[in-house]
Amino acid sequence: MAGSQSLERGLELLELLDSAPEALGIREMSRIVGLSPTIVQRLINTLAQRGYIHQDPILKKYSIGYKTFGLGWRLTRDDRLISASVAPLQELASKHFLNAYLGAVQGNRAVYLLVLQSEGPIAIRNVPGSLAYLHSTAMGKVLLAYMPSEKARELITAEPLHKLTARTQTDPEVLMEEIRHVREAGFSIIRGENLPGVSSVGAPVFDFSGSVLASVSIAYPDNFFSAEEEEKVVTLVRDVGKQISANLGYQADANNRTGGLTAEK
Repeated sequence: MAGSQSLERGLELLELLDSAPEALGIREMSRIVGLSPTIVQRLINTLAQRGYIHQDPILKKYSIGYKTFGLGWRLTRDDRLISASVAPLQELASKHFLNAYLGAVQGNRAVYLLVLQSEGPIAIRNVPGSLAYLHSTAMGKVLLAYMPSEKARELITAEPLHKLTARTQTDPEVLMEEIRHVREAGFSIIRGENLPGVSSVGAPVFDFSGSVLASVSIAYPDNFFSAEEEEKVVTLVRDVGKQISANLGYQADANNRTGGLTAEK
């Protein structure tokens, strides 16, 4: 299906400014996105008039505008999954000092829906709306594990899998076996597969019907916990997933242990 080239270019500029560490000038943006300065200026003028970007009156450079807050605010307020997840994830971050994430499948990636920074030792680089690989994150492996096997295989064989660290698994057959174990265990744990020196635990979030629509996860430095402490952390993350699921109307006693197992048939 054909789309609007101008809209696509405008969105590309918005995403560029959203991710840029500092304000950018027209020529800088032109060079990065591969468009002429004239086209970039025209698109930027439209976005600025609508309030989605802001121009520094002295430097004459552009940054993301305050109006973009409004695009996400209503979703945060009205989306049931997000509203059901904020308090449990906030407790992980504030009480247990663990960076907390909520994510769902978007295309062949996981998209971060909520990202909560703790006072722990790992600084978060992700923001809501940013994407992560399914094959190298605890969140992603949980999402793969609870979808039909045919769909999971399709996603991890659609393109060559990126080897992000020495520990990243890129063999589709090995990954299929891994996610089978994730489904049986009810959680995923990875060590240095997405970022060197960082471990992560993920657990599923079920909707009222028992289908998995999201995953919660936390991140911490490798060897930060003893084996006994890590076991407690896994339980903690699973409990948060269960709490969010209950907030969404999921009743564990009315479903089987892992939910949605018929999808494997």
